[in-house]
Amino acid sequence: MLRKICLPAIILLLAVELHAINISVNSELWKSYSGGETVFDRSGANLEDLAPVLFDAWTLSIETSSGESRVLSRDDLCETLSSIAVIKKNGGFSVILPDGAVENVLSVNIEGEKLRPRPLEIWISWEGTDLLKTEIERYAELHELEINVLEVPKPASKLISVSRSSGGVPDIIMVQSGSINSLVKSECIQNVDFFYPSGLIESGRAAFSLEGRSWAVPFYYDAQMFFYNPEIISSVDDGWTFDDYEKLCSDLKTSGVDIPSSWNAYSASFLIPFQMAFGKESLINGDGSITITDLPTKDALDYVLDLKERELMIPMERDAMTSLFISGEAAMIISASYSIPHFQKLGIPFRAAPFPVNRQTGRRASPLLDFKAFAITKKTRNTTGARRLIEYLCSEAVQQRFSSGLSKLPARTSALEQSGNPFYRQLMISSECGTVIPVDKAYSVYKNTMWKMLRFGLSGRMDSRQLLEKTQTLVDKNLNYN
Repeated sequence: MLRKICLPAIILLLAVELHAINISVNSELWKSYSGGETVFDRSGANLEDLAPVLFDAWTLSIETSSGESRVLSRDDLCETLSSIAVIKKNGGFSVILPDGAVENVLSVNIEGEKLRPRPLEIWISWEGTDLLKTEIERYAELHELEINVLEVPKPASKLISVSRSSGGVPDIIMVQSGSINSLVKSECIQNVDFFYPSGLIESGRAAFSLEGRSWAVPFYYDAQMFFYNPEIISSVDDGWTFDDYEKLCSDLKTSGVDIPSSWNAYSASFLIPFQMAFGKESLINGDGSITITDLPTKDALDYVLDLKERELMIPMERDAMTSLFISGEAAMIISASYSIPHFQKLGIPFRAAPFPVNRQTGRRASPLLDFKAFAITKKTRNTTGARRLIEYLCSEAVQQRFSSGLSKLPARTSALEQSGNPFYRQLMISSECGTVIPVDKAYSVYKNTMWKMLRFGLSGRMDSRQLLEKTQTLVDKNLNYN
């Protein structure tokens, strides 16, 4: 009687054993997977997620149920593991190598060096922190690591402050391009040229490059766009021009819409797209200075002031502008792509359009591309561990999950194509013609100074020539002083 009860259990255990895949390092078993674990999705799992975190790896050995073996040896094997897929197929497993598939795999052994499992700390900020925490927790669980994740409102400023006071610093921080200059000058972060991942958008690398080196790995970015209310405006063509925009605003005004369009015209961030549309080639000169009295900048400022004078564009601070758009009082606003999930959550009617084209120059107004990235601190004692976590977060699967959930533009270009974002076309147009926020100090000085000076122009107390000449003097004086 006892044998009849135990026999099915034994058969079941053997079946589980036969349908599992063993992952080992240096012939020491790490984990055995049945394929039902959460790490496996419809497309399977990548080998890097199934293995422990490695310092380096050089040989991969695969054993099949038929007794056949396959060996892959390469110097960059450790960096290749993320592109090797393990999929469940016909009750067993297949391993997809760069040169083809190996069927009915029972075990995979990696010859390499495990990374010592030291704790990691990462400071994160901006939108999507809950989703980012989920991804980091997933990584920690997969690799049995201890990772402390802290939300820090201004991570760069806090890192500089803590470093000066000899306090404890994290291993990784999230940064935006505008903070790179101060972080590098304060010697708070290290350059990432030694492992910079391939497949990331080139403008993202430029956003965090200074003195010929890369100082952070881009994760995602936002682009400025026009948002409009489809209950007021039927549609906006992707190829619309400044003339189309002005006529649309004029028609709206005639029909009784008090706020045809609005944006925070007090900020230089909303003048820069038009500077580029009127022919400015680069915000920062080759010597690190900035020219503000040039003709494209004057034409751009004149254009914005004229729109305001004709009441086609109503200048407003961001919160007021957004509130009026949500309430349906503003027909059209300029905001960034980070507004998309916010509007979706509210359930308001909205559509998006790229910036219009200036027919005089043939150039589309160039939206600012605001990148967020991961930097490794200079005082970390776990550089390789920090590197591996960043590589995971910048992988295609993570980038796709994060960007689709928040309508962000992923730094890995292949991830955006697969995100299923309903605004994919408009986002791509905005990305392709966008202007990267410079890391140079001159940009920060220009932005902060222009923020004060534009108010004089919008209030009518200065004309465009006076405003730009005065701004140029103030910016030059500030740069020379420092």
